[in-house]
Amino acid sequence: MKRFPGIAIAGLASIAAGAIHGGAIGLHAEHPQLARIFIVTSLLQLAWGITILLRPQHWLLPIGVIVNGAAVGGWALTRIAGISWIDGLEVRESPQIADTLCAGLGIVAASIALAALLVGERELPQVRLAFPAFAVLFLTLPAMWNGASHVHSEGGIAHADGHGTEEVGHHDPATAPIEQIVSGTPTTNTSTFAAWPRPYDPALPLDISNVANVSAEQESRAKALIELTQRELPTWADYQTALDGGWQSIGDGSTGFEHFIKRELIQDDKFLDPTAPEALVYKVDGAKRTLVSVMFIAKVGVTVDDPSLTDFAGGLIQWHSHDNLCWRNNAQGVPVIAGLTDGAGNCPSGSVRAGGNNAMVHVWITPHLCGPFAALEGAGAGRSNVSDSERVDLCNAAHDDSHPTPTPVVTTDPKATTVAPAPTTTAAPTYNDTGDARITLAGFDGVSADQQARAEELIYQTRTILPKFSTPEIAKTYGFTSIGDASTGVEHYINWSWINDEYELDPNYPESLVFAVGPGGARTLASAMYMVGDEYTLETVPDVGGSLTQWHIHNNLCFSQDPSVSGVTRVVGVTSADGPCSFGIKLRANPMLHVWLTPQACGPFAALEGIGAGQIKAGEERLCDELHSHG
Repeated sequence: MKRFPGIAIAGLASIAAGAIHGGAIGLHAEHPQLARIFIVTSLLQLAWGITILLRPQHWLLPIGVIVNGAAVGGWALTRIAGISWIDGLEVRESPQIADTLCAGLGIVAASIALAALLVGERELPQVRLAFPAFAVLFLTLPAMWNGASHVHSEGGIAHADGHGTEEVGHHDPATAPIEQIVSGTPTTNTSTFAAWPRPYDPALPLDISNVANVSAEQESRAKALIELTQRELPTWADYQTALDGGWQSIGDGSTGFEHFIKRELIQDDKFLDPTAPEALVYKVDGAKRTLVSVMFIAKVGVTVDDPSLTDFAGGLIQWHSHDNLCWRNNAQGVPVIAGLTDGAGNCPSGSVRAGGNNAMVHVWITPHLCGPFAALEGAGAGRSNVSDSERVDLCNAAHDDSHPTPTPVVTTDPKATTVAPAPTTTAAPTYNDTGDARITLAGFDGVSADQQARAEELIYQTRTILPKFSTPEIAKTYGFTSIGDASTGVEHYINWSWINDEYELDPNYPESLVFAVGPGGARTLASAMYMVGDEYTLETVPDVGGSLTQWHIHNNLCFSQDPSVSGVTRVVGVTSADGPCSFGIKLRANPMLHVWLTPQACGPFAALEGIGAGQIKAGEERLCDELHSHG
């Protein structure tokens, strides 16, 4: 009797795959689009399988290839990259038992249907279905059983039973073994994604929930790691203990943070273990060292995008590496940082480029604006396999749609080793800065009518035009890049190509934009920072408003690289005034002037406080123009 070879097995496999898909419908009920896809797929596979068993006809074969082939192709795509246009499948998932068996059955059905289509009918003996039916049932039942506890990572939503509820595990991080804590158990999430990263304070309840691209299991592992690090890392609170234990400084204390590394731990078999940390990070305050963070370092050869790293905590953690560091041995033979590579990737004489591919991640035990896994700012942030705007260990990776009104900016750079003189106060307030575009600056001693008019016009033009650069995203489209100083409470974006262009004090071409960093990492445009070209010094700057305006420079900042070569650079350290950089390079100190969009304690042209104030002309008294402030 003529039959299609193996077509009965194809039909049984398709029926089984359809049954497994049908059992998964309830797991995706919160995503109607995805649930409907499962319904259609299940019905098509069941219908084809039953029909091909009852009436095996030639025209049904290509349908079986298409139906089951499409199901397998969709599964493969979700395991490789995700499907951005289907709600619930945007994030790549790891293969699990149920979906893998279902895909395997689909492959069997599609392959046999395709083979039958190509071969055609043959004279074959009577088909005995008992054994293949039992084999298919043997695969189907465990797949459906396992599917009831399937963890489906939908941006942090983990389904743990057929009704969409979640099985929540419990552990006591104070008593559980390290291996048990780091392996983690699922925790509860909700379907509303919150901004990440978000400010972190170990003294407050830990909140890493509701983050996109994070499964319940990943969230639980990350939570356990943070808690375990908080518990174990203070063993090395005294950095002398670290020295005695074999950790060695890499000589980067001038950046404001000093790393101590124990290199033999990099190649051990421990992973994210705070009882054996590869590197310890101390905040530097003169001779004082305060332990603030661990820096875990993966084994040599494990890259930042290796699944063994990225799957641990999903979108909560961003691994990074440092491929621009130059090393030399100090007098004791210990490798220390000698500087950074130049624009061509070359190291200073006497040093070598090394260790650039080691993947690293921080876990903080002290508060940090950019979250518990934040990278250091500036060159300390390293480089990852995604752009800075996509990173989740930098503040500029946090997205917040709110636009809080910025408060007066009074900040102190935590990396500062020197503090600028405190501002002095002039006469009591008479005319307050209302925040309007047009304000009056009358009543300031020694200011001519022309100077007053120029200053008022600059404020008016700036407050009217500058909001066109209202977000960092917009600023980037104009060529602005961050210098990585968000941890100070404000972040400067600079368009390095505009410093020596033909435009001066023009809000259509501001050399630098200042964004206030608010709750959740939200950026609010706060000020223009006009910078004049290389031909100017503090003695030759344009006369904008006489004594109303005080220009300043920064001759104590160290940057990661030359922006005239690379187009971008970050602040990596601070020196004493005119002091040398032990880490990074100095740039030309171009004179600058702020114009604020909102009232400030020291007036519309106020410099930032602390180290952000910069240096003023020799012999001048630092102004705090309360006369024209918000009072």
